[in-house]
Amino acid sequence: MLTSLYRNTAQFIGIETNKTSHFERLISGVTAFVALLSVFYFSRTFLSIPDSLLVLSSIGASAVLLFAVPHGALSQPWPFLMGHLISAFIGISFFQAFGSSFITGAIAVGVSIITMHYLRCLHPPGGSTALSCVVGGNSIHAMGYEFLLYPLAINLLALLILAFVINNAFYWRRYPSFLNRAIANKIDETHIFEIEDLYGALEKEDMFIDVSAEELMNIYNTASNNAKTRQQQLIAKRPKLARRLSIKRKRGKL
Repeated sequence: MLTSLYRNTAQFIGIETNKTSHFERLISGVTAFVALLSVFYFSRTFLSIPDSLLVLSSIGASAVLLFAVPHGALSQPWPFLMGHLISAFIGISFFQAFGSSFITGAIAVGVSIITMHYLRCLHPPGGSTALSCVVGGNSIHAMGYEFLLYPLAINLLALLILAFVINNAFYWRRYPSFLNRAIANKIDETHIFEIEDLYGALEKEDMFIDVSAEELMNIYNTASNNAKTRQQQLIAKRPKLARRLSIKRKRGKL
């Protein structure tokens, strides 16, 4: 009873079943730490310390995705780069047109989300970047659209390069996820459905999840193979069980 209540409560509030190893969790934190130190160095070269910390806050959110969820759909290069740049462009444009206010910032964030959806570059930290460009400090406002090139683009490229180098240093991490050969869509006649069915299901449900259809297909393939292996092991044990039962029956007759 208590176990069922706990399980239902955890699912209701969204507690994920995280079975990653302690080593994997440590890698996520350490690599993000190293990457953010590099980004902060570039930021303070062009901005004042308070403003560079403001920019670093949105980049820090991206570091969580790039180094803790490197295979996620929201972590890939296109959403990461364009999500920040498009959002920053919108934020700067709204500031120059309407000035700095929280209402303007909120509108800029909303427009950024819609734009990222249509450009297929949805990246949650981009909303923070748009807000920073509206309510940020004087050094950000004074730079205008130059802010897109430096420090933002430089920071993004630095973090992207670090994500590529560090993640690929571990064989089970591949960034971008295209490099992961395991998620390649292989034709298998034994599969009930193919990757196009996953795309169709996502479109029918009208939802966006932080897992690509390719990654879902890989999970399905792995789960199917595990199921086949388990069934084969059960089948292999059945003759042994049958023989044991037969022997017991014969001894019982004796």
